[in-house]
Amino acid sequence: MEECDIIKQLKVGDEVAFEYIFRNHFTGLCLFAEHFLKDPCVAEEIVEEFFFNLWDKYESIEINNSLRGYLYRSVYNRCLKYIRHKKVEKKYISEQEYYFFDKEILGTATNNYPLLNLISKELEDKISVIIESLPNQCKQVFCLNRFNNLSYKEISENMGISVNTVKTQMTRALQKLRKELNDYLVMLAALIVILNGFIFFSLLSPLQVT
Repeated sequence: MEECDIIKQLKVGDEVAFEYIFRNHFTGLCLFAEHFLKDPCVAEEIVEEFFFNLWDKYESIEINNSLRGYLYRSVYNRCLKYIRHKKVEKKYISEQEYYFFDKEILGTATNNYPLLNLISKELEDKISVIIESLPNQCKQVFCLNRFNNLSYKEISENMGISVNTVKTQMTRALQKLRKELNDYLVMLAALIVILNGFIFFSLLSPLQVT
């Protein structure tokens, strides 16, 4: 499907278009959010909330450039909002953490959407390759959870394996994805930060693989 057609269909409430976007971008967005938040559960909640909001307000969304750029920048902004909220709660917020670019530099940076689109496309392609390279059981568990939205218990019953085995296979899949996608996540994070107009240095530490 062409990106412009997907956007048009989404804006008229086409469920097929929404499902296409969800299936093709959910995993990448979760890993991207986790890079900032260091918590896979919170990252997934934020991405799920974003998709819920996307579908709930499909008539009013404005996607002026690339769909991928819109998705990743939206999730980034939600992550930043979450982190700011947590810092306020803990009274750790500091204006010194934010460094603003000169407006002239920002004007140039916002022309980089083709690069953002390219990196996010490469990320999604890489995710597909990694998933296909997983051992059969590991791949099946991951796909049932991320693409079919089955719980660990449902996967356990569906595949005839224990819940602990499901957890182990999901952990292995996510560890492999985090490890092999780290460079793409760092590039995306840096570019989106620039496009948003500031660098939040504390967010750019390397992704920790457990």
